[in-house]
Amino acid sequence: MILDSARVVAGYPFTARRHGRVPLCDAVAVAACFDTAAEPSAGRGADEPAAVFFALASKRRAFPFAWKLMARIVARAQAEANGLHLDADAAELDALCAEVLYKRATWESVRGWFAERVRAAGG
Repeated sequence: MILDSARVVAGYPFTARRHGRVPLCDAVAVAACFDTAAEPSAGRGADEPAAVFFALASKRRAFPFAWKLMARIVARAQAEANGLHLDADAAELDALCAEVLYKRATWESVRGWFAERVRAAGG
């Protein structure tokens, strides 16, 4: 199940301050991203981190001053919520985020990228 967008929005001011970002987000855009993420993952827990990442990376205005950071954080949180671990560093995720935003990466390519890097937690 995709994380609750309202909880992510509510926690964002803390995250923004912690990372030195402007604590401004578009709650409607964030909710739309989470709704969009539910479609391609269709309840498949292993696809949910990729789906949430792809949706947030596609809509920079959701977190205009921290779009890459939040795509990264939320994808990791989604993986953890599903009992998974995302084995990718910040630089890799930031680069993929830019590829998505500029439409050089598709949902299928992101899904495949995540499939190679997501594994069961502790495994």
